[in-house]
Amino acid sequence: MSSIRFLVLLAQVFVVTWSHAQVRVVDFGGGSSAYDGWNNLNTANFSGYGGFPGASPWPAPIGSNAAGSADAELNRIAGAPNGGGPFLSSSSIYFGNFLQVPNALGGTLRVSDPTPLANLQTLVFQIQIGEVLGYDFYNPTGAPALKVNGGTSAVSPLSSGVLDRYQSGVFTSPATGLDEPVYVNTWGYQWDVSTFGPINSFTIDFSGVTHSQIYELRLDQSSQPFAAAVIPEPSVSPLLFAAGLCWLARRRACR
Repeated sequence: MSSIRFLVLLAQVFVVTWSHAQVRVVDFGGGSSAYDGWNNLNTANFSGYGGFPGASPWPAPIGSNAAGSADAELNRIAGAPNGGGPFLSSSSIYFGNFLQVPNALGGTLRVSDPTPLANLQTLVFQIQIGEVLGYDFYNPTGAPALKVNGGTSAVSPLSSGVLDRYQSGVFTSPATGLDEPVYVNTWGYQWDVSTFGPINSFTIDFSGVTHSQIYELRLDQSSQPFAAAVIPEPSVSPLLFAAGLCWLARRRACR
C-alpha cells in the first residue's frame, strides 16, 4: 500500500479537532425508528452510584434520560478485577482504580433493551469516552459487543470507527516523562441484525480501561435494512492530522 493511500485511509477513520465532540443524530432515511440517549452522567443527576475507587455496585440501572428516549437501560455488570470500577463522578462515569498502568481492565457496563423496535433491522451505537495512556476501551476484549435474544455469541459490527476526537488535556507519561495528549473519542458502531428474525431483546457490553471516562451514549434502532453505513464520514483537521498519526503510531506500537 502506498504511503498516500495509507494516509487517506487513516483520514477516513481518525479525527482530531479542538471542538467538543458530541454523539451524532442518525438519519436512516425512512422506516420506523427509535432511540435512547444518556447524557449529563454525573453525581448531580444520579446520586448513590459510588465514589472513588468505584468498588461498589450500582443501586439500579440508569434509564436513558435524553429527550425523546425509549426505555433502554445502562448498568454496571462488573468492576475491575483488582479493585475499583465504574462509578458516577462529578462530570462522567469514571472507571476508578488505584492502578496506574496502560490498558488495565477498569470494569464493564451494559446497555440493554428488553423491548426493541418492532421489525428491527439496523442498530447504531455511539459512545463518547475519554482515553488514558493511549487507550479507551480495554484491548482486546472491551469494544462494544452486541448479543441478541439472550445469545452468548457476539454479533460483529459491519461498520465502526472514531467519528470525532478532541484533545482534553495532557498527561506526563510514566514511561517517557514527556507530556502526552489526552483525547476524548466518539466511537460509532453499526450492526445489521436483519438475519436474526424477530428480536425480543439485546445487550451491548463494553469495558473501559482504568481512569477512562464516559460522557455520553446514544443508541439508534431502525426497521430499515442495512445497506450502507449511516454513520457519517468524519473530517480531519489538516493542521492536527499529523498529531493524530503520531498518536496512532504510539498506540499500535504498545499493542
